[in-house]
Amino acid sequence: MVKLSICIPYYKTYELTIKLLEVLVPQLNDEVEVFLVDDGCNEIRLDKYKNDFIDIIHLEQNGGMSVALNTGIKKATGKYIGFVDSDDMITEDYVETLLDAINNHNDDLIYMDWKDMHSGDIVHNPDNYAQWRSIYKKEIVPLFDENIKISADVPFQNEIDKVERTRYYIGKVLYIYNSNREGSLTWEKERMDGDNK
Repeated sequence: MVKLSICIPYYKTYELTIKLLEVLVPQLNDEVEVFLVDDGCNEIRLDKYKNDFIDIIHLEQNGGMSVALNTGIKKATGKYIGFVDSDDMITEDYVETLLDAINNHNDDLIYMDWKDMHSGDIVHNPDNYAQWRSIYKKEIVPLFDENIKISADVPFQNEIDKVERTRYYIGKVLYIYNSNREGSLTWEKERMDGDNK
C-alpha cells in the first residue's frame, strides 16, 4: 500500500535535481511513489531514474509549475501527498521520518522544520505558504490554480485552510530550501516586485 506520494515539478534544474534524486532514491520503498513531472523541457536524461518507485512524466508543452503539480496530484495514489521542488534538497531521513509520522498519526497535515540551504537558518514550526512545508492527506488536497504562474502556493494553502484541519508537527529539519536561486519562481517574483516599486 502506498502511503506517501511525492510530486516533483521539474523545469531546467538538471544538476540540482540529480543531487536531489541521489538523496531521495535510496530512501524509496513500496510505501512511496514519486512523480517527477518534466514541464515541457523534454529532459530525457531524467529517464534513467525511472523505476518501480519513480515515474518520469514528460509534458509536451511548458504549462507552468501548477500544471506540473496537478499532473502529479491526479496520478497520486498515496494516503498522503508531499511536494518537493526540483532545485531544493531533503534530508537523508526525509522519507523514513514522514512514514513514521503517517503510521503513528492520522492528522490532515504533517509538517516539518526546514532549513535555508545558503544561510543555514532553520525555520521552526513553519507558517509559510510553501506547499513543501507539509504533507497532506490526499482527500484534502485541492488542485493548483493553473492560471497563476507565481505564488500559486498561496491560494492552495488558503483553500486547505478554509476548513479547520488537524496538524501534527515534526520538530525536525527534513527539507532544505534553495533560497533566491537565480531563475527560480521566488527569485522572479522578487525581481518583479522590485521593478514595480
